[in-house]
Amino acid sequence: MEKELLEMTDYIHFSENNLDVYSIKLANFILGANVECESLLKELFKLTEHYQSLSEDEQKESLENSTYVQVNAVYKLDMKTIFMTSKIFYFQDIYSEPFKPFKYKKNKKDSRQIYNAIKHDKVNHLEAALNMLGTLFVLNSYFYPELINKDQDDRSKIFRGRTAYIEPLFLSGIDEIDKLDKKEVADYFESCSYYAWIQSPELKNPRDYALREINFMLENHRDETNRSLDDLLESRRERGKLYESNEYPFLLAVPVISLNNGKNISMLLDEAKEFYGALEQMKVPK
Repeated sequence: MEKELLEMTDYIHFSENNLDVYSIKLANFILGANVECESLLKELFKLTEHYQSLSEDEQKESLENSTYVQVNAVYKLDMKTIFMTSKIFYFQDIYSEPFKPFKYKKNKKDSRQIYNAIKHDKVNHLEAALNMLGTLFVLNSYFYPELINKDQDDRSKIFRGRTAYIEPLFLSGIDEIDKLDKKEVADYFESCSYYAWIQSPELKNPRDYALREINFMLENHRDETNRSLDDLLESRRERGKLYESNEYPFLLAVPVISLNNGKNISMLLDEAKEFYGALEQMKVPK
């Protein structure tokens, strides 16, 4: 479907000036993308604990109704933020920045309602097509988790999902980091399709040198570490780490990237309790 939309750039200039351009071809494209989304929603719904707790008759009945609410409760679809990477798109405003396709509304319709709205409200324009394909991209990311390991050439030519940096996720579990808003970090995590986290051997068996590195960071780089989420993200994007140092903690410098498939920040912090407990025993200076 991406190929089909990209072919439309031959006669539509993909920019803010043309977001309201509409055609029968765009309407058919939106219908096709919506059918794919509904199919993936049903398949993801079958994987939920709610569906698996139902009787066979209840399962059949539930699949005949909207499955979005239950799937969204697990994957936080309406929070997921993506961005466009195609070099033949020329957006300079809203779609030049990360956006949430499941939050899209036009004529009081959201992306899940566009399928029916096409028949009544002429919601068959370019902006609807972009958001409809964006929702399909998000759903594909969860139904086909192996996509995260594909080479860039084999992945989406239009969209990328956000990856949550490990630093704010990890630091939000340390009490001494009091300038980092925990709720803001939780929302940031839920907005990302992927996240960077501690390599599992380090989590299960914290090594002395890793503990020393983290403790050294908290003791000697407190100003660069104890900051707001926006400040941490800015430093991370600009430098690739929070501060320049040859002793940058290994756990933060070499994380593993995982699919955010229904976890929340509290689950991550629960995983790291062993590590945080070891830090506490070292009496991290305030």
